[in-house]
Amino acid sequence: MNIWLINHYALPPTEPGGTRHYSHARELTRRGHDVQIVTCTFHHLTRKHMVAIRRGYWERQVIGGVPFTWISARGYRSNSLARALNMLEFGGRLWRGSWVDALPRPDVILGSSPHPFAALAAARLASRYRVPFILEVRDVWPYVLSEVGGYPHYHPFLVLLDRTMRYLYRKADRIVIFSEQSMDLLERCGADRKKIACIPHGVDLTMNPQPLPAPHNSHFTVTYFGSHNRVNNLDTILDAAAILQKDGVNHVLIQFIGDGMEKPRLMERARKEGIENVRFQDPVPKQQAPLVLHQSNAFIVNIRNDGVSRNCMSIQKLYDSLASGRPVVFGGAMESDPVRDAGAGLSVEADNPRQFAEAIKFLSTQPAEKLAEYGARGRRHIEERYSIPRLVDRFEALALELVGREEPMLRSS
Repeated sequence: MNIWLINHYALPPTEPGGTRHYSHARELTRRGHDVQIVTCTFHHLTRKHMVAIRRGYWERQVIGGVPFTWISARGYRSNSLARALNMLEFGGRLWRGSWVDALPRPDVILGSSPHPFAALAAARLASRYRVPFILEVRDVWPYVLSEVGGYPHYHPFLVLLDRTMRYLYRKADRIVIFSEQSMDLLERCGADRKKIACIPHGVDLTMNPQPLPAPHNSHFTVTYFGSHNRVNNLDTILDAAAILQKDGVNHVLIQFIGDGMEKPRLMERARKEGIENVRFQDPVPKQQAPLVLHQSNAFIVNIRNDGVSRNCMSIQKLYDSLASGRPVVFGGAMESDPVRDAGAGLSVEADNPRQFAEAIKFLSTQPAEKLAEYGARGRRHIEERYSIPRLVDRFEALALELVGREEPMLRSS
C-alpha cells in the first residue's frame, strides 16, 4: 500500500514531542508499505521552524528511513490569532498546493485532527484521488474548547468546528480513536459507531531500550516530562512539591522536563512562592529521552478532573513512563488506568496535591527492590499490550480491509 499520514504536528525523533506517526510509518515501511508523513515545519512546543524551506513552501526529507513532506506555515508565540492563521495556512496549502507533485498515487489517506482543518484537507485529498479516508481523532472538537477552555457551545468558532467535525465523521471510511472511553462521546457528536476503531498510543521499544538501574543520588528524583500546557494542570504537581517542602521531606526533588506555553508562569510561580524542591529542564529529542529519564527514580503524570480527561485521553507520556521501568504516580480520572492495571505504581485522585505528596513520600521510602518491581511490571505491561508492532497490526488490518486486500505483506515478529 501507499499510505499518506497527514498530521500538522507529526515529529521525527530528532525533536522533542510525540512521534506516533514516525514510529508507525517506520514499522509499516519495514512490512513493505510505502508511507509519506505530511507535517508542518513549525514546532508547536519549541515555537521554532524545524526545516528551512529553500524555495516555495514545501520540502522533502527522509529521516530514519521515513519520508517526510514538510509544509511551511507562519509561526506564533501563543494561542493567538497567529496560531489560528497557522492552522488555516497549513490546511489551505495541503489542499491547494503542488506538494503532491511527483508523489505516487496514495491507496489510503489518514488525516489526524489535533485541529480539524488539516483533517478536512486530508478528506478532500482522499476524494480527489478516490481513495479511502481514515480520520484519526486526537481531540474531540469543539468539546475540548467548551470543556477545558470554558467557551460557550454557541460561540461562532465552536459552531464552525462542530460542523466541520460532523462532516468529517460522515466523510470518513473509518475513525481511529485513542481511548475506548471516547466512543460514546463521538457517537453523541455525530460519528457512526460502526466506523470507529481504537488504536491507542504506544511505545517504540526500539527507541526505549531496557531500563538502566535506578540511580543512587542524594535526592529521590521524581520526573514529569511532556508538554507544559493547561490541559496537564501542572499547578497540582507544584502544590504537591510545596506540601512536601512544608512537611520537611527534604530528600525529594521534582523535575519538569519539557516546554509549553504554561512553563514561564510555572517557573515564576515556583520562584515567587519559594518552592525550592523543583527544577525545570529543557525538552529533549525523543531519541535521547530514555538516557535522561533513566536518571529518575519515579515519574509523575497528572490529568485534569474533567470530561476531556475522563472521556478522551490516551496519554503518551504515561506509556513512556511505564516503558522506562520506574514506578509511576498517576493522577488519573480515567476509567482505564494502566498504572493500576499493571501494578506499576500508585494512582491518586486527579488534581489532588495532598494525595500526590503522600504517594511520592511513600515511594521515596521504599527499598530499591520494591521500586524495581513496580518498574518491571510497567515495562512488561507495555511490551505485552502497547508496543508499536502490536498497534500497527491493527492499523494495517484496517487499511488493508479498506483497500480490498486481506493479508498483511509481512507479519510483525
